[in-house]
Amino acid sequence: MMILPLLLLLFPSSHSFDENTTATLTTPSTKLTLREKSSLTIQLDRLTDEDLYFKCKASSEERIIIDQGDIVTVKNNTNSTTFNITAGTKGGTCYLYSVLVGPLGINLNTTDLDIAVVHSKPLEVFIAVLGWICFFMWSLSFYPQVYKNWKRKSVVGLSFDFLGYNLLGWICYSAFNFSLLWVEPVKRQYYETYPHGVINVQISDFCFSAHALLLTLLTIVQCTIYDRGGQGPSFLCKAIVGVVLSGMIVMLIVTASCCLTWFQYVTMFSYVKLAITVFKYSPQVFVNFKNKSTEAIAISVFLLDAGGGLTSLVQMGLIAWNYDDWKTFLGDFTKFGLAVLTIIYDLIFIIQHYCLYRHDAGAYRDLKEEEEEEDDSTSPLLAEPEERSPLIAPVQSNSSLA
Repeated sequence: MMILPLLLLLFPSSHSFDENTTATLTTPSTKLTLREKSSLTIQLDRLTDEDLYFKCKASSEERIIIDQGDIVTVKNNTNSTTFNITAGTKGGTCYLYSVLVGPLGINLNTTDLDIAVVHSKPLEVFIAVLGWICFFMWSLSFYPQVYKNWKRKSVVGLSFDFLGYNLLGWICYSAFNFSLLWVEPVKRQYYETYPHGVINVQISDFCFSAHALLLTLLTIVQCTIYDRGGQGPSFLCKAIVGVVLSGMIVMLIVTASCCLTWFQYVTMFSYVKLAITVFKYSPQVFVNFKNKSTEAIAISVFLLDAGGGLTSLVQMGLIAWNYDDWKTFLGDFTKFGLAVLTIIYDLIFIIQHYCLYRHDAGAYRDLKEEEEEEDDSTSPLLAEPEERSPLIAPVQSNSSLA
């Protein structure tokens, strides 16, 4: 059966297709479950006047099996052929492509196709739902702080370094998510790095990071109009942000010079976000420790944040299992690391609020007032009330009763 097609390859075709003619691979569904049967079609955009022979290959036979073998035929006076495929026993993304192998002398373009093989399609729906739950929990976590600032008409006790790091982090993370979702060169280079992997970034991830960026900007605006008690970003914070931005500009030039791929470049954005998460919470933890109070923070922010982090970890685990892709689960260390670090720091804030400083409300004061109190602390008149005997209070109380 295979001898005739092979013999025909030796004879050049008398007809040459236009260079714009394209053979496109199509399928009813680009997502199959294990061992599910489906079909694949080679579709030409014009009729052929002779038999054409295509070699079709799958990047992983563990994931997609072509039932008809490697060589398929588009018959004379037709413009398509359909053949069966079967999903294999391993999940993941499989790359399918076709190459025209005969007759000789025919020029046309061919396209490729990605098919995802999963354990369960309903689980895909649940994973998407988890993504949006995570989006709402993490997004809602920004509003209590904005509301509390508005209600107090003050941002005293809120770390300005935290806001500076947050702004830089969300800019980088939004750029990373956008690139992996919608920038085709970056997506192509991702699949070249992880041939059978799955992109863990979901649309809900980009929506969250973009929303977080907007709310961070709103909080910064509040810092310019409300009482801030002489606070401001530290020199260290300004230096770190400046160095990071300068470094990203330098790496952009290096990438444009073809020394790095665009996927490697945008991955650096995710690493910046991860590094910022490591230390961005530290200033607020220190401010709480210094003042022995968590009055300036809205604890619901960190409760929602922790819930979102846990949901994100569960979602990533389900994606990895559904696609048999634990490599990119650990390989996408940014998303995994963000969830873990977020939970750790949230637990620190929760312990500070409910255990360490639960009875220390109202401890935040204007920095200028603190300096004035320190200057006046040498006066014996100011120290006298603190030195009075506690026995005076009962005497006053008894006299008032008389």
